[in-house]
Amino acid sequence: MKLNLSVDGKNFKNQVIDLRKKLNECQTNGVLDDGFEEQLNKLSQIEEELLAELIPYYRVYANSIKKTSMQIKPLKQLGAFRFDSFLQTALRINENLFITSSIGGKVQFLYIDVADNFSYRNQIEGEWSPPIKEIKERVSYIYKLSDKEIMLFGVRGGCYLLSCNNFSQMPDVNGQIKIKSIQSDHDFNGFGGCLEINEGLFVVENGDEKFSLFEVIKEKDEYDIVFHKDIYITIQNWTAFEKVNEDYFAVGTKMGELYFIKYENKQLTITEKIKCLNDEIRGIRCLQDENGSKSSIIVLGNNGHLKILSLEDSKPVRIELNDLKGNLFDVQSKKGTAVVLSEDGIIYLLEENFGNWYLNDEVDIKDIFFTNVLKLGISKYLLMDVEGKLNLLEIDRIDTPKYLWDLSLYQ
Repeated sequence: MKLNLSVDGKNFKNQVIDLRKKLNECQTNGVLDDGFEEQLNKLSQIEEELLAELIPYYRVYANSIKKTSMQIKPLKQLGAFRFDSFLQTALRINENLFITSSIGGKVQFLYIDVADNFSYRNQIEGEWSPPIKEIKERVSYIYKLSDKEIMLFGVRGGCYLLSCNNFSQMPDVNGQIKIKSIQSDHDFNGFGGCLEINEGLFVVENGDEKFSLFEVIKEKDEYDIVFHKDIYITIQNWTAFEKVNEDYFAVGTKMGELYFIKYENKQLTITEKIKCLNDEIRGIRCLQDENGSKSSIIVLGNNGHLKILSLEDSKPVRIELNDLKGNLFDVQSKKGTAVVLSEDGIIYLLEENFGNWYLNDEVDIKDIFFTNVLKLGISKYLLMDVEGKLNLLEIDRIDTPKYLWDLSLYQ
């Protein structure tokens, strides 16, 4: 097997040997060469790059050393408040803090301890805030304006600005959070489906299958919602949509069609239409590969249908699966993994190696029902069950240079 590495392994080995000789000499004469520490730091960086490039080789060609597995553990819930409904939408504000909206119209913060060393021996903890009493409608979309400001869009047309000087910890919703209603220039009956396609630029659908454009504009420290009522496009029987790139998004339909739509020259234009699935599309998500880039899109459907498309021109198919169990309805992806939920109570895992995605059918978790999956960290996800309780899903796989370094390669 030939390794395609950017690091010259032979040269790296020679530099390590040379540095070791200098260290041995230092131990003898007590004199450390100038530049020794700089050379050591440089070699440490090269080693990190080398280990990162070796990770997929060990996962694919040496999987007898370490096989991927998945485990679920409930979060330890702190405080007096709980999430007692189904999740409508959520936004991760920072490493520890989420803001969520339920289908019952409650907006709550969730603070989670995500220390680097948490494990199954060190249970992570989560705490819910009380609901924000000033918001009394279901929020369909949450958008982070800045480190101190968040905007929420309601299904009945309400728009709310939340501001706080300190989002680094669980805020006091009755004291630290300021809430202001934002008015729009348009007679609008609700943000039923909403998606940010560029900074401050959104598309919205409010029940008439027409996707319209609006902007969030800030002038003199005040925000306004400006609708471009003449810029719209109609997609009949739409079911799901997802941002693909700046000013570019995809829309799925009940007939399994996938539309790619571009905003340019002050209009929304269908750039491509694909017959993607032979069933209703239930979810669309960009997949994040191991390097953090998003070059593929996953489309979920009823009756176990799933397809992954490249986002290159002509959208070639990377994977097509038609024999999974149940209706597939939710997916999240981070750093080379993707977790898919089925209505049949199955959790599926997709992994990426060398730019290719594949289903790891040896690690499915069955007969356990969750309603939502959220990204938490590399190989770590949050799962919400039908009672609103949170669980940690940890994927045990070679995913970091440190993991590979610590691995017992010879057993």
